[in-house]
Amino acid sequence: MKKLEGRVAIVTGASSGVGRGLAKVLAENGAKICACARRVEKLEELKAEVEAFGGEVLPVACDVTDVDQINNVVAQCVECFGGIDILVNCAQGAMQYREINDVDEAYALEAFESGPLASMMFMKACFPYLKESGHGRVINTASAAGYDGNAGFGAYGMAKEAIRAITRTAANEWGKYGITVNVFLPIIATDFFRETQPEALKSLESKTPLGRIGTTEADCAPLIVLLVSDEGGYFTGQSYMVDGGIHKHS
Repeated sequence: MKKLEGRVAIVTGASSGVGRGLAKVLAENGAKICACARRVEKLEELKAEVEAFGGEVLPVACDVTDVDQINNVVAQCVECFGGIDILVNCAQGAMQYREINDVDEAYALEAFESGPLASMMFMKACFPYLKESGHGRVINTASAAGYDGNAGFGAYGMAKEAIRAITRTAANEWGKYGITVNVFLPIIATDFFRETQPEALKSLESKTPLGRIGTTEADCAPLIVLLVSDEGGYFTGQSYMVDGGIHKHS
């Protein structure tokens, strides 16, 4: 029996990057996936890819800055699959390089609304079903850009550190319901990273003890599968660096 057989997962930002990779691997492990993003055509491609190995994907269009659309995703997921066991928040906007002096209010709000606010609204909408599940799991996505205070990513980093804050709070509030809430900080070689920041990718590779930058499917997904499975039931409120050892702690 597959590790996530019979579980239902919502994955946001599933049209590309880490979200797409995680949706695929969760499906490979038996979960039924409600995949949401703005680009429906990309979700349909994911659906076809997953169905080719016998998995199930429900694609739902969603702008995560719109609470009505968030609620629609949750409603459609429950109608189709009967409940929700896992929520993986990967969606995030405002990812361009902008130093603080070039960040205006609109851009800062875009980062906040598409990241921590959207993650919290999805968590709130999913909560009754996660509680009913008996083994509810929430995975949020932060970034080393916020953790390290990388220049040029003030708005983005602000949003990602806020996601870590709501993760810790939810872990404290929801533990009594058997719901675990964790956050991971991936340094992963996505297509977006390769195309937009090739020099940064080379620099990171040189800092990695393993001498390479990992991929979502091979290097990130195994941790997420563990955390959302029954075996992950004692891990909550934690931030996990998935970075090949770039950040080393004693």
